[in-house]
Amino acid sequence: MDREDMNNIILRENEKKLFMSSVPRNCRDEFVKFAEEEFGDNYGSCFKYVWENFKLWQQVMYNIDLKLNYIIDQLSKSEDTKPEPEGKFIKTLSGRKIKLKEVNNE
Repeated sequence: MDREDMNNIILRENEKKLFMSSVPRNCRDEFVKFAEEEFGDNYGSCFKYVWENFKLWQQVMYNIDLKLNYIIDQLSKSEDTKPEPEGKFIKTLSGRKIKLKEVNNE
């Protein structure tokens, strides 16, 4: 085996390795285990899968936030358009209005 063959073997082995120096050990171990089970030690394919799913998750969460903001906006508009109750009322700290009973002072 000559030096060039040895360098090719080393390069192929280095391509299979994943260097994650600042990742917590338990997270790295979980990622490696997932890559071994689902992708046959192909860390690149595993990372690509995780990254694409993360981007998809971000998009879904953004859409959910938009929908929730729309719902909250619609609810607040509907509360603003409610007619004021007739008669006297008091407003609690929570913003709820309580109608007072009228007392006849005879």
